[in-house]
Amino acid sequence: MPELTAEQTAEPTPEPTSNQVPRLIVTWLVVTVPLAYGLFQTVRSVVPLFAG
Repeated sequence: MPELTAEQTAEPTPEPTSNQVPRLIVTWLVVTVPLAYGLFQTVRSVVPLFAG
């Protein structure tokens, strides 16, 4: 069985594409908006327990 050289076994590096930044922004929005809403609702419902 022939042995492969380092060039043959190396993974090719992905080329940066121009649509990665908008995709990253949308992904972060999909995660952070519901998280922020949930935290806001939690804080809003807990404040009366400690305020009085």
